[in-house]
Amino acid sequence: MKRSHPDSSHEQVLLDHIRELQKRLLVCAVALVLGGAVGYIFFEQIVAIMRSPLGTDLYYNSPAGSFGFVVKICTMVGVAMTLPVLIYNAMMFLRPAFSRGLSLKQIYGLVLASVLLAVAGFGFGYYLVIPGALHFFAGFQVDGLSALITADSYLSFVTNVIITFAVVFQIPLVMILIDHIKPMTPKQLFASEKYVILAGLIISVFVPFALDLTTGLLIAAPIIVLYNLSILMIIWQHVSLKRKQGKATHELTSELDIDDAVLDEILSEPSITVEAVPSVDDHAKPSYPKSVSRAGMEIGRSSRAITASMERTAAARHRRIVANARQSSKLSRGPV
Repeated sequence: MKRSHPDSSHEQVLLDHIRELQKRLLVCAVALVLGGAVGYIFFEQIVAIMRSPLGTDLYYNSPAGSFGFVVKICTMVGVAMTLPVLIYNAMMFLRPAFSRGLSLKQIYGLVLASVLLAVAGFGFGYYLVIPGALHFFAGFQVDGLSALITADSYLSFVTNVIITFAVVFQIPLVMILIDHIKPMTPKQLFASEKYVILAGLIISVFVPFALDLTTGLLIAAPIIVLYNLSILMIIWQHVSLKRKQGKATHELTSELDIDDAVLDEILSEPSITVEAVPSVDDHAKPSYPKSVSRAGMEIGRSSRAITASMERTAAARHRRIVANARQSSKLSRGPV
């Protein structure tokens, strides 16, 4: 018996996906290296910005402490600058999985929105959470003990705060992408809000830098607020999609009305009368009056016009059936 070979077309598709993934990962790696180089160039300015909420000098307690601190700063800056590139390539790679599809314009808009949300999260953590947490920790100083904060410990603290809020502020973007893959109804989203509130409170308890109530609330509040903002954005997205579908249906209906009107006009034209043709004997050549020729030409033109109109009407009705089927499929997946 001959051994069955796997489908070569499926193997080719898999290999194409693997090659595309390798290329996109290579682009992200190059962006990471370039971002690290930028971090090294502006190292002193970045350290000054990070140290500003603390207000004191930083120390290291190992011979290689300064070198490790520089490497960590460069890596952090490189990762931050690679995020837009990573998000763009991830969306382009997962683009076929979206049920409603994503145009390049929408992808660029989502990447820009992700960057702005990450910057907003950075600002929220830097200007609100870090000073509040440091003030809380400073209130527990004991007489006779002085704080000697190392560069590594402070960098870990600042990095945890920034990464936490940069990720938390991505909630609207993640919700919109999930809605594109699997449309959700507002009823489902509002029903899940209680679980989101519970998850926000749990996260605020287990985050290592949130040891006081104020910092915990500053972590839970953005999660709840951004989730509700995501619901409003998804509702607006569904309403916009429904309006576009209604507009397309209206244009198709107008086209059908025009075709039917043309057909009715042709069919309502007065019938053409043909004069009687005199009888001829078997040996004489038949002679037809000019009115018969004109009538034949008019009948031919009318027949062609009717045929063309019927073809247009059939094509338009076919398009309407296809559009209605697509609309029903989309609404069944995620009606507003």
